[in-house]
Amino acid sequence: MIKRVWANLEGEDIKCICDEHHRKCDQKCKEYVVKFIEVDRSKEDLDDAIIHLTKEADTLRKNIKRFETQVSKSVKKFKI
Repeated sequence: MIKRVWANLEGEDIKCICDEHHRKCDQKCKEYVVKFIEVDRSKEDLDDAIIHLTKEADTLRKNIKRFETQVSKSVKKFKI
């Protein structure tokens, strides 16, 4: 949804937001066009993220083991 609003911004902080027909403040608000995007925080997205993180953790664990093995072999070569 795209909407026209009046807002008073101080840096990245929003001090006031007024609607087109209902200005509720006496501050010097400037006119902006904003786009509202709905945030859907459903459990399915969370479950997908957990599965992805689990796979990445397993991959990382395998890579660490592989690296440890290579380091062990290199150390043994230099000991002899």
